[in-house]
Amino acid sequence: MKILLFEYAVGSGEIVEKNIFEEGKLMFDKLLNGFLNDGNSVVSIVDDKNYNYYCDLLKKPNLTVATPEDDYKSKLTEILNSQNIDCALVIAPECDNILYELTKLIENYDVINLGSSSKGIEIAGNKYATYKKIKDSVKTPKTFPLKKYIIKEIDGCGGAHQLIDENYIIQEFVDGEAYSVSFIVQNNDKGSNKNESKIYPLCLNKQYIKDHYCGGEVNISHPLKEDIINESKRAIKQIEGLNGYVGVDVIVNENDIYVLEINPRITTSIAGLETNPSLTKLLVNNSLKKDLKYGIKEGKKFIRKKE
Repeated sequence: MKILLFEYAVGSGEIVEKNIFEEGKLMFDKLLNGFLNDGNSVVSIVDDKNYNYYCDLLKKPNLTVATPEDDYKSKLTEILNSQNIDCALVIAPECDNILYELTKLIENYDVINLGSSSKGIEIAGNKYATYKKIKDSVKTPKTFPLKKYIIKEIDGCGGAHQLIDENYIIQEFVDGEAYSVSFIVQNNDKGSNKNESKIYPLCLNKQYIKDHYCGGEVNISHPLKEDIINESKRAIKQIEGLNGYVGVDVIVNENDIYVLEINPRITTSIAGLETNPSLTKLLVNNSLKKDLKYGIKEGKKFIRKKE
């Protein structure tokens, strides 16, 4: 198969934080090597400043790499128009509708999308829309949308303030330990018979979170592992259009399991995930509606580097 693989931090040419680039590159490298080792041809975009990372791989005959030039979206369109792509996989953030718009672009072509549909991303990529979809099916922190507010210190001076607008939510704080569950989802759309929808659990992961995500440990054990997986599955079933790799973030407080978010895309956890057959082969087989049979090897631990 000829596969278009695009990772935003590596290929867009946009400036991103160092940690974001490193995690994006981890995901991109894992998938790129996986697709190539599976015998596929891969077409991708790598920004000029990142080309030096891929000097050896560029010698492979089954890899074609372009640069984004002035506009990565135009370059993606050019590739989709000229390269006879069979499948496409996009890794990008949900913010500013980047993942949604890139997925819509892919959907304009006769190409198999290895990820979630734009419909699934539209819901799962919006924290309040996700809350409304899952709140009657699983435990989840109470979440409220905002109008436009000014926040000031009670004894502030000089007009100092912070503006909070409709792009923010307020969410109930739930104490507990942070985990995620990695899945491959198949046939979770409106036109599918619910009995045909398949949700394959890959692994439970520990998340290290302070002010932000700091790293994790993949494929761990936990006394509530099956319950956590089942609650996460229940949440996934509430959102049409999820497909391929999906991550669910949860908080566990004693015996209570709270679903926080659903990530309709590849997540950093794949950096420590080893499957047999490869994750890339599972994603392709999933897109072909095959039953998936797989094993999960011992997971790995990874931590963000300190600045």
